[in-house]
Amino acid sequence: MAHTKGGPCQKGKNGLLLLVVAALLALAPKALPEALVLQRSPTAPPSISRSPDAAPAWMAKVVPNMVFVSIAAATAMATAGGKSRSLFVGQSRPSRQVSCERAQQDVRQVPVHVEEEEVGISASPPANLYELFGTPSTADSKDIKKKYHDLQKLCHPDVAGPEGEEICILLNDAWELLSDPEKRKDYDAQIELAKPAKIVVKPPVCTEITPTWKGERKTLKHHTDYTGIPLSRSRWAKVPPEDRGERHLEEKMLFVDEWACICCRNCCDVAPQTFCIQNDNGRANVYTQWGNSEEYLDYAVASCPVDCIYWVSREELQVLEYVTAQKMVDEKGQLPCPLSYMQGMLNNPPNDPFDDARQFKAKREEEARRKEQAEHTSAAANVEAWFQRIMDVFENLSQNLRANIMIHMKK
Repeated sequence: MAHTKGGPCQKGKNGLLLLVVAALLALAPKALPEALVLQRSPTAPPSISRSPDAAPAWMAKVVPNMVFVSIAAATAMATAGGKSRSLFVGQSRPSRQVSCERAQQDVRQVPVHVEEEEVGISASPPANLYELFGTPSTADSKDIKKKYHDLQKLCHPDVAGPEGEEICILLNDAWELLSDPEKRKDYDAQIELAKPAKIVVKPPVCTEITPTWKGERKTLKHHTDYTGIPLSRSRWAKVPPEDRGERHLEEKMLFVDEWACICCRNCCDVAPQTFCIQNDNGRANVYTQWGNSEEYLDYAVASCPVDCIYWVSREELQVLEYVTAQKMVDEKGQLPCPLSYMQGMLNNPPNDPFDDARQFKAKREEEARRKEQAEHTSAAANVEAWFQRIMDVFENLSQNLRANIMIHMKK
């Protein structure tokens, strides 16, 4: 910072100080002791010697003068005021009072400003009960219960004061709903119906159960939505009349239980245009329905030593192939050896795709039922009522408590 020159008054005070100091310096030589003698030797460097008798006289003259000079200089500087001109470097230096005030300003505690984006204050209140607890909608009851207890410890009136009463009541009601499996399923269905239409729409589920469908064989490398179309391809309509039989008339299809398959390759040897061995898990699989005649297909089923090949309907086939492919994605093709279980070397039995298919079908039927029920009970109104209650409670919270809750929800 540039120095600002003082006014006429300040210059007058500085001039008075210079005059006083100059007068004192003019009197100083008279006070020097006469006993200080400079001795020179032709062979030795100059040295100062002191007469022992002269020391008391020197001290008696110099010390009072030095004290007088110090007192006069201090008085002159005090008279000069807050800013004085240095005698040696000619620069202005702040007074002690100004320095103390500036130091107090430097150490003054500056309030810490927390960015709203960091604590979520600027974000809107939770849109549903899962966001209130900071958990995904797929979280199990144990995770939600832990979040519920953590938030109660943070918002309880004994900790947060009277303002925590409303949020605690809200948390209790939310946990009561989500802890009940039936109520939670109804609430989940209401949330799905209340969601706005998405740009990316799930593919429609095919409802046809005819023995023919379009498309080539599909191999799933990741989780996909259920389409109602089998993953294998169908040549049912292209089987020559002489190669057809009772199974063909009943529109039956073939399915291999890959968890029970021991990779004997018998089915591939008998009907190579229908069966194949997969590269990812080494188990047999049907890649083309009715690639061979019905006689050869029956031989292939009979040649399996572990009876892992089944005749199923088109409706069963599309579910069995879908749940099997989804499981393969989860297990990454690492299937346990079925012979190890048969010999008692494994404690857990291999996966049962038929049981998975039954559970999947039951789940879809339950979701459809709840969706229909939610449409009749105004799902959007129920979800909106919960959101309005959450918003009212959060608006009445103090900024500190709200920030702590939002931070905890993001953990």
